[in-house]
Amino acid sequence: MSRNKQRRGSSTRNQESESSKPSTGQWLIEPRDPLIVRDGRPFNNTPGARAYTQSFPPPSVLAGVIRTQAGKNDRGEFNLSKIELVKQIQIYGPLLFKLPNPNQAKDEPEFLCPAPADALLFEPDVKTAAQATDDQLSKPATESWLRRLVPIQAHTGFSSDFDELGLVGLVEADPRKPAKEQPQFWYWKYFLQWLHHPEGLIDQTQTCSVQKSTDLGIKGLSIDQRTHTQIDPNRQSAEDGRLFQTRGLTFTQANDGQLAEAQRLALFVKADYNQTQLAVPAIKLAPLGGERRLATWHNVPTTNCSPYDQATIDEIATKIGQTGFCRLILLTPAMFSEGYRPTWLCRDVDGVQPKLEAIAIKRAQVISGWDLAIRKAKPTRRLAPAGTVFFLDLDGTSTAIETWVRKLWMQCISDDVPKPNGSANTDNQEKEVHPEQDRRDGFGLAVFGTWDGEFVKLKELFDES
Repeated sequence: MSRNKQRRGSSTRNQESESSKPSTGQWLIEPRDPLIVRDGRPFNNTPGARAYTQSFPPPSVLAGVIRTQAGKNDRGEFNLSKIELVKQIQIYGPLLFKLPNPNQAKDEPEFLCPAPADALLFEPDVKTAAQATDDQLSKPATESWLRRLVPIQAHTGFSSDFDELGLVGLVEADPRKPAKEQPQFWYWKYFLQWLHHPEGLIDQTQTCSVQKSTDLGIKGLSIDQRTHTQIDPNRQSAEDGRLFQTRGLTFTQANDGQLAEAQRLALFVKADYNQTQLAVPAIKLAPLGGERRLATWHNVPTTNCSPYDQATIDEIATKIGQTGFCRLILLTPAMFSEGYRPTWLCRDVDGVQPKLEAIAIKRAQVISGWDLAIRKAKPTRRLAPAGTVFFLDLDGTSTAIETWVRKLWMQCISDDVPKPNGSANTDNQEKEVHPEQDRRDGFGLAVFGTWDGEFVKLKELFDES
């Protein structure tokens, strides 16, 4: 009888242990070597071949590593029976993250987000101190070098192939040239200001508290190019003419070659295991990207100064609920069945009917890959790039709109994209792809910003003649 009680007590403790397991993993991933994220150009053993890299890893790269780690057994072997199960792990990210520099006391860790497409940076009136007089340096900038692109009211009789949506651009012409050093990623503190109060950030550029475009963020990840040679296994020496190159992303930004002031960058990614009942693996060191180059994984909690700060979410949601309009900005590329235009996002959900009014978007991003499950190439697809801005009109009550914004904040909004016609993959396994798989893979991670809903009139009228 005592043994039965002991068994019941042990079972209870095991159930408590199972329920206490974390269902979410959050990591900072720091590559030890330049990270290769191959694009679609061929790379083989032809002498002189070059392996090019994308400018930033897409979500599917991190999804593959995380799911591979979740499906391994105690011997480190992947269990093929868990393929469909690990595909249900929801991925959020990756986002760029700046690690603190131990040599600088005031250097704080901070998220970096893709530059929003509705921001345009120009060369300042005074480019360098060498070109300016003392009087010019002492005076504040006469005009901001940061301008905002807004939906504009088209002139009467004007037509384009974008008639169903409003045009997005400058209200008045600017004679200056666009800045040569456009930051590809913005620090979160400035990105948050752009979400909540863009005009306030523009004012800061006039008062010199934000002096140049590089203050907003970093230009991008540096490219490291390396030349390799093929080794003859019999002679243990290089083969003549067998040279090839690889290009990888460097996550250490050295300022003017000063290593003591270098910025260490990492990738932040979050994974939700709730739908799988799998345990979150303790990843310390794992290969990432091409050539199985290693990266260190640090399990971290969410910081207060982050996109997950609840006070920030509540403040923006309240303001959007009051106006009934918003901007949605992509933090990762998104896949839509109608190309640049979302459909899943524009459903009537929980009493809120979003209507797409205008889009600020750049050139489409093309992505492909290799499907390890069926051992075939994935179809090439075109994505709305990170930084794309959707201007939305939200029909619903203030309370419903606030709830809708909180629900979709830092969630993925890609469509249920069907497989393209004429795809070479005909396996039954591919036909059973879940319609929400693109969202599960992390495509279309989004946050919200404010917008007054106005279409601004151009200040310079067209010549009627």
